Amino acid sequence: CHYLGCPVQPSSSSPDSQSRQQQFLQKAGQGIQDSNTMVVDVSAEFLGQTKAQYVATLAVATSYVSPKARLLFFAERNPAQSDRPQQMFAAAESSMPNVPHMNYMKALNADPTSYLNAAVAFGEKNAQPATIQLKGKMQQSQSRRYYLDNYPLTQVCKHQMQQGNSVLYACRNVTLQANLLDQYRFSVNFEKIPAFWKNVTYKAYAAMRFAAYQYVSEDFISPNNPPNQIEFNANFAPDLRSVNLTMAAPLFTAQFKNLRLNRNIRPWVVMHPDYTPLQLADKHFFKGQAFPSCVVDNSLAQTFDNKTYPINLGKCWYTMFHYTPKEDPTSSESSSEDDQDNFSVLVRDASSPVEKEVIIVLGEYNINMQPTSGDSPAKVVVNGQQASVSKSQLSQLYDQSGDLLAEWHAKPNGEVHLYAPQHDIMVQYDGTAVKVKAQNSYRSETRGLCGTFNTQPVDDFTTP
Repeated sequence: CHYLGCPVQPSSSSPDSQSRQQQFLQKAGQGIQDSNTMVVDVSAEFLGQTKAQYVATLAVATSYVSPKARLLFFAERNPAQSDRPQQMFAAAESSMPNVPHMNYMKALNADPTSYLNAAVAFGEKNAQPATIQLKGKMQQSQSRRYYLDNYPLTQVCKHQMQQGNSVLYACRNVTLQANLLDQYRFSVNFEKIPAFWKNVTYKAYAAMRFAAYQYVSEDFISPNNPPNQIEFNANFAPDLRSVNLTMAAPLFTAQFKNLRLNRNIRPWVVMHPDYTPLQLADKHFFKGQAFPSCVVDNSLAQTFDNKTYPINLGKCWYTMFHYTPKEDPTSSESSSEDDQDNFSVLVRDASSPVEKEVIIVLGEYNINMQPTSGDSPAKVVVNGQQASVSKSQLSQLYDQSGDLLAEWHAKPNGEVHLYAPQHDIMVQYDGTAVKVKAQNSYRSETRGLCGTFNTQPVDDFTTP
């Protein structure tokens, strides 16, 4: 398995091998700037007259600033009743660009084209393996862009943007939709696949054909498709409610036309370069309430509980979000004595009313973000000292204990995204608006312009 950096052989196939885990950890993050890499290793041994042993290692690397992500996998099984160990190697690498989150027009004009490459090899240990290689391209069609740009909710967003408001609910919704991918092209090449797996694959296709018989047509007569290769094409309708699928296999070509797409399946199959299917599913099933948002825009604010109201901040600092933890009757210490509880987001107008300035208070650290011109990232100042902010590299801040307190980076259009892992809060800022995304653990424990976060909009103006 030499594809995509997948190791030909792990350093060890022994259970709980630290060298194998370190090897996968290093190879998964190789070439990915500021990668966030994790490895999971599972082993099982069964002792008896003959020993059975099973080993699996998975490594995944992602990054806020790099378009690349990578997955590596290795598994080996040594059944008790067999002297022929079986191995499997897999590697996958995607390239998905960073796209705007806070401006619909910039998102619509961005290029979300993404690529996926993968390789799998499996078979007996030390024997010639069966191999599968996949190459894919996912992009957005002009018809999808035209449909979205004329969508009724988009017209609401455009009207809000004319008033200087670009991150209220309507715009957040269509900005996300502006980079959904609706055209897929995948090529699968395979060698030495055992007959058993060929039969399994055909039975899976036969089941799909049976379930969608009214949509399918097949051509066994005239296809001139290459051997050992399958081509898949998927073209979603502009409204994403149906899809046309084409599969060109060595012996036949099949087409599924106008296959209806269940709205609950859509988040899992319609990809976005910046959101995982799980995140898209959350937005669909829970309406984004797993990670609710609060925004302060040009002339309007929107609370966690979805109350929208006019604002005119001026030069005074306003509390946008203030953490007010409930008192623990069993604790002898006041929550005010704990720096962990000292967390706030403050906002005010900058040099002009259409620009905003924000301060994030994390205990003893104040992170100030100020607007700049054009698509340049915001100016970031930490406790009075200017800090770096880059579109290609993470900037990080550590507390006195050496633990990560905050990290931030810039999007290509100049947005700055800050994440505070100890508080599990995300702040997004583009110079004209501020968005705070919070976990549900903060419910009923916040005050400020973002409201009380208790699903009751009526008490959103309760003061700290």
